[in-house]
Amino acid sequence: MPAEAVCLKAMRSSVRRVSVALCLLALSVGAALTVSPAPAATLYKWVDAQGVVHYSDTPHDGAEKIQVSGAQTFHSTPVPVTPPATTAPPAAATGPYVSCSITQPTNGAGLFAPEAVDVAVQTQPALQPGDYVSAAVDGQSLGSEGTHFRITQPDRGDHTVSAEVRNADGTVLCTASPVTFSVQRPSTNAPQSPVKPH
Repeated sequence: MPAEAVCLKAMRSSVRRVSVALCLLALSVGAALTVSPAPAATLYKWVDAQGVVHYSDTPHDGAEKIQVSGAQTFHSTPVPVTPPATTAPPAAATGPYVSCSITQPTNGAGLFAPEAVDVAVQTQPALQPGDYVSAAVDGQSLGSEGTHFRITQPDRGDHTVSAEVRNADGTVLCTASPVTFSVQRPSTNAPQSPVKPH
C-alpha cells in the first residue's frame, strides 16, 4: 500500500495532530533516498464539540481546507544478497579410528606404594573385530588382550605408559599420547604416604 494511502487512512480514523505530523515526517524522510514527487492532495481539518481535531479528504461543514503538496515516495536500493559461505568437507579419516587415548592412569598422577596400577585405553569408535591394543610401560609390553592392562608392583620413580591400536597384520592404526605417572615407596625417611598419613 503506498505511503500516502496509509497516511490518508490514518487521517480518516480521527487521528490527533501529532499522529498526522509523524506521518508527514515519515514521508519527508524519503528525501535522502531516490525521490519521486507525488500528486498534491487536499485535506480538510476541523475541531468537533469535544475539542478533538479531525482530518479528512472529504469536505466538512466549517472545515479548514489544507493543501498538502510535495509528498514524496521513495524507491529503496535493493540490498545485494550474499550467498552463504561454503565450507570444505571434513578431511577423511586416514584409518577406522578417530582417536585413541590412555584414560587410566591420569597423566602426572603420583601414587604411593601401589600394589598395582591399572591401565585403560579408549578408542573412538570402539575397538573393531580383528584389531587389538598394544600397551607398554617404559618400553616393556603389557600384552595385547583387550583395552585394560595391569602393572603389578611398579618400581619407585617415574613411568611412561604408551599404547597403539593395530590390525591383524600388525599395522599401527592409531597411536595414543603417552602418559607419565610416578610411584613413591616407603623409606626410612618417609615411612608413610605424604598424601595420606597413617
